[in-house]
Amino acid sequence: MKKLLTAKHLSLLMLLSLLGGKAEARHDDDGYAASDASDCGSCRSSCYECGCNPLYCGAWDLQVQGGVNPILWRNRDQILGVNCSLTPAVAVLFDNAPKFNKLFKTPWIVGGQVGYAWSDNTRLYVEFNYSQTKGKNSVLLASDFNSAVSSTYSFHKYKIFDAYAGARYYWDRWCDRVAFFLGGKVGLTHHKGASSDLVFAAPAVTNLSLSDVPLFKSHTVVSGGANVGFDVCFCGNWSFVVTGEVVASCGPRNVNNLALTTAFFGFTNILPGSIGTELRFPVTAAIRYSF
Repeated sequence: MKKLLTAKHLSLLMLLSLLGGKAEARHDDDGYAASDASDCGSCRSSCYECGCNPLYCGAWDLQVQGGVNPILWRNRDQILGVNCSLTPAVAVLFDNAPKFNKLFKTPWIVGGQVGYAWSDNTRLYVEFNYSQTKGKNSVLLASDFNSAVSSTYSFHKYKIFDAYAGARYYWDRWCDRVAFFLGGKVGLTHHKGASSDLVFAAPAVTNLSLSDVPLFKSHTVVSGGANVGFDVCFCGNWSFVVTGEVVASCGPRNVNNLALTTAFFGFTNILPGSIGTELRFPVTAAIRYSF
């Protein structure tokens, strides 16, 4: 009789232990310990699942991205010409420097990020990008000084390098898949020098053609912007990310004085107009891997 009771007791204890183990496993299925999941120390960053939380606190990630980078130039100054036979000797050739999309095609952009999940909803990151476009061929501009006088531009490539430090806030995932985010960043933008082929023309005057004329200098400026987008989780630690941004910096730095090899229509020098502000609107798609 005692042996039978002992066997029943042992069977009951084993059943309770098994049920307790299953309950604990269910409690931990979300990848977090029983303690406060908002505490970084309690994160299990090695167990990635698509769930309500958009990030895994304490996890690092790598992201590669690419897309288009439309550019808008603001505060475009006048383009002046020096003609000593005039009074005054400096005349306005163009009321405003041309718009970016007048001279260049839409730039493409590629880049990458290294991120760190400060919490389940906040991500810090550093970012590096490269953007490039080709100039449009034979862009004809009629002078505001004399409509019969014209200049034709054929710009070469326009190149931009930039680097940023930024932060993003992610809202909890919708249906355990999609998380929307809002962020900002600040850093540096480096404009590479840009050159163009130029042709000046006027009635009864021999055309003046110039090749590979440097019109923009290489320089580095502070830049920053804001971004918004969404992150789609798949396979746990992989995400597909779509981002739209607005980034502002000083525009490209023009050459101060372009001396013509031969006087044209009485003008010996061109003073290109400066670009006050450059606004960029990158739209990118990316793949992010967390580890």
